[in-house]
Amino acid sequence: MQKIIDYFKGIMADSEGAPSSKRFVSLGFAVLIVVAFIGNLVWNWTIDDNLLDAAMMIVIFGLGITGVEKFAPKLKEMTTNNDIAK
Repeated sequence: MQKIIDYFKGIMADSEGAPSSKRFVSLGFAVLIVVAFIGNLVWNWTIDDNLLDAAMMIVIFGLGITGVEKFAPKLKEMTTNNDIAK
């Protein structure tokens, strides 16, 4: 059980190990989208299209930004590497 908890802590942490608010918000909105989808299929709830689109955009942009942060080098590392190259 501890391995599972550590795995989720790793997913929700940024590259430095601190909890990432962008990931928490994106995960929360993703859960809301899943609830809306299931509610629409099972209980015939009507969800406003604009509200659903806004929630999906928050998830897409939030997870997109965190994905870019994983692959983009840090500004500090870039300046250090440029100083070494000179």
